[in-house]
Amino acid sequence: MPSISRTLWVLSLLVLAQPAAAATTLLKHDDGSQEDKRSMTGSGHAVQFECPDDEKWYVTAVSIHGSRYGTPKPPNEDFQVVIANDDLTLRQESKKPYALFKRGREDWVRFDIEPVEVQGAFHVAVFFNPTRTKGIYVGIDTDSSPTHSAILLASNPGQKRSDLEGDWMIRAYVTKEVDGEARALLDAASRAEQLEQDEAARDAAILGDARSLTLKQDAGSVDDHMNIQGALYTVAFETPQNIEAYVWQVQVFASQFGGQHDSEAVSGDVYILDENRQIVTRSTFPYSLATQQQQWISIPTLPTKVQGKFYVSIDTHGTQVKGLYMGYQEGNQENVASADELEGSHIRTADWSKKFETMQWMIRARIADRPVVY
Repeated sequence: MPSISRTLWVLSLLVLAQPAAAATTLLKHDDGSQEDKRSMTGSGHAVQFECPDDEKWYVTAVSIHGSRYGTPKPPNEDFQVVIANDDLTLRQESKKPYALFKRGREDWVRFDIEPVEVQGAFHVAVFFNPTRTKGIYVGIDTDSSPTHSAILLASNPGQKRSDLEGDWMIRAYVTKEVDGEARALLDAASRAEQLEQDEAARDAAILGDARSLTLKQDAGSVDDHMNIQGALYTVAFETPQNIEAYVWQVQVFASQFGGQHDSEAVSGDVYILDENRQIVTRSTFPYSLATQQQQWISIPTLPTKVQGKFYVSIDTHGTQVKGLYMGYQEGNQENVASADELEGSHIRTADWSKKFETMQWMIRARIADRPVVY
């Protein structure tokens, strides 16, 4: 047999031996034509789809007709992709980089996600946390009727704000077969547990051989949130058995608001105070750590030695048009939280603080048995 024919024959056998790729089905409501576009502060873009039959399917990719606006260099941030069930009570969340989108004219951007199991009707939603200096315009097909699209609240992705006239140009790719395990839609408690597991894995890489403990005064549930102009939010802590330890991270339950600022350039400060409320260290953090959704954010701090009683105080530099909404619980029976002001090298309770004295700020301190450097 001639060598060329032999080669072609071998290649044909190899092709036949390859397993067939799982068939992917495209779900869409738009006709490919964009008549409008929108970027929305405090909101997300959601589209409802229906599986081709009543069996289980898996969402493996999403496509969005959009463009990035703002600075030429994409922000070092991710946007959030949510796959949810029909009534938005169960969902699975993932993140993708802003850099996927280019500035200029809107175009289709397709990206893969870890397979998510769905059945019947489901939603695909995206949250871009836009500001004046960065965001994504999502295309709208106004010819589509009736609408399958909605605007969701970023602060509560399970709540619909309104329907859309037309449809967002967002598409979903589904298949019946995936390699390995697919991710299931989760309720709030399961999502919190999954997030805790993911964070524990990241912490392990940072801590190395150091042992860490989280100090908290809150019970975990939030009653409301607030932005107090000019205030510093302070919580008192104490190291167990008066041991010497090092603060390496502060956690805050917060959300970002305001659309007329660059969330990478605008920052807040975390102060670690001694038992006399004198400043020991100050660490600065960008607003971009927080999104428009209320959630725990982790703020790295300078390794700060503490022993016995100490305080954590946060200055968000909030104004009427930008800041962080700080979560709190009603009560503060132990008088461990206060709304303060900066006075030289000390942070003191202000005269106006009494009106906020029942608020237990959702702030936690993480300590380790040795200095931790990121």
